[in-house]
Amino acid sequence: MKPIFAALGALAVSATLSSAPAMAQNSMGSGLTNPTNIVSSFNVQTVGPVLNELGMPWEVRQLNNGMQYIVAAAGQASFVIQFNACESATSCAGMLTVTFFSGGNPNPQTVQAFNARTPFVTAGADQDGDAYVSRYDIADYGIPRGNIASSIVNFLASAQMFSEQLAQAHQTVSLDGYASDLSASHLNNKAFENLTGEKIAPNNPAMRHQVAAEESAELIQMLLKDSTVPTNKITNVKD
Repeated sequence: MKPIFAALGALAVSATLSSAPAMAQNSMGSGLTNPTNIVSSFNVQTVGPVLNELGMPWEVRQLNNGMQYIVAAAGQASFVIQFNACESATSCAGMLTVTFFSGGNPNPQTVQAFNARTPFVTAGADQDGDAYVSRYDIADYGIPRGNIASSIVNFLASAQMFSEQLAQAHQTVSLDGYASDLSASHLNNKAFENLTGEKIAPNNPAMRHQVAAEESAELIQMLLKDSTVPTNKITNVKD
């Protein structure tokens, strides 16, 4: 792995792209204890119990500098949670969740299209054929326990989609291919609705947010084509 993966890549057991593991089969679960209770910051003691209630096994590991992080599993897929923006070892305002993939020879076009249509996570890849999906959450003024659970489940749903898209992607790079990668899932759903007259109703929060993300990407494309939408001018600064 190259520098983009060096800090965290060694921490995770990579999932393989070809298997497209079911990373988020379940929704958050209605049995989450005190989902509206506010925790003041991210740390092992606040995030670990949420993982327990989601049924995701986890363990704490430690870097050479003493910083703790979590390695967790959802089905056969592993992911890492690291705590950032810390005032102390137990008081962190940021939570970085990352999952890694290897062996898929990711197409940069597909990675770019995924990022364009999925606003709450970021995907990347390097020249060695390694890829990742990450999400960064903020708890500057606290965060409900339910939102931590929701963030993790939505992250895993997006990561599963990324894995499947990379596994199915063509290696060609073109504008036509980019448009196809960008809108395939959303357009497929629209085609089904137009054909049957039935609207696809997401049955859990992760699916609802995924549909919303796809609709947001489509809306952005429509706004870009609307000449009445206000824009901010970029001014080049010359030396």
